Amino acid sequence: YVVDPAGLAMIQGVVTAALLGTVLQHYFELRTRAFSPALAEARLQALQARIRPHFLFNSMNLIASLVRRDPVVAEQAVLDLSDLFRAALGVGEGESTLAQEVELAERYLSIESLRLGDRLQVEWRRGEPLPWEMRLPHLVLQPLVENAVLHGISRLPEGGCVTISARVEGEMLRLSVRNPAVSPDAPSLVLHKGTGHAQRSIAYRLEYMFGRRAKLVGQWQDGLYTCEMAVPLP
Repeated sequence: YVVDPAGLAMIQGVVTAALLGTVLQHYFELRTRAFSPALAEARLQALQARIRPHFLFNSMNLIASLVRRDPVVAEQAVLDLSDLFRAALGVGEGESTLAQEVELAERYLSIESLRLGDRLQVEWRRGEPLPWEMRLPHLVLQPLVENAVLHGISRLPEGGCVTISARVEGEMLRLSVRNPAVSPDAPSLVLHKGTGHAQRSIAYRLEYMFGRRAKLVGQWQDGLYTCEMAVPLP
């Protein structure tokens, strides 16, 4: 594999322009559709939260560095990134299954594991049996996982472990994401508001789909931040 830097830069520019153009198109479509005001705002927030330029550019730089030394891994990273952005640009589609939500979170973590290396550990806890075909609002798990990496793991020099749990308790499905994090009173947190923004968007969409029985709660305790959603089983 021989990579022309100028050609790679041109490809990156074309891909970025295409993605930004599609984002703007979806933004204005959502503005003009006749959704209820609360749902329209939640969907717009979800779209804006998902298209995070830093993740796109970090991923593209990672892929560019992998092309020469490990083309197979680079190809898989491209596929993972394509699926993530296809899902992100489909926020207005409404629903996905639990299985699809877990798969998207896994693809995101696959890319971030290549970038962060040993600083990122991942633990999945699946309390089988799980209702894998249960319908959920589109993109409710991956944003929580991304927050765990962006506002937790990547800000700690030593990194840490993201723990994702899925289980059924009584008549509720519970999904949680836990990660080590600095204290919420730390001055550095003043500049990072993305966590609350994404969680509000998810909470709006959960309530729209499931009513007031759906809950999304975030809690910081003893150096760990945990975000858990609970939704009623069908």
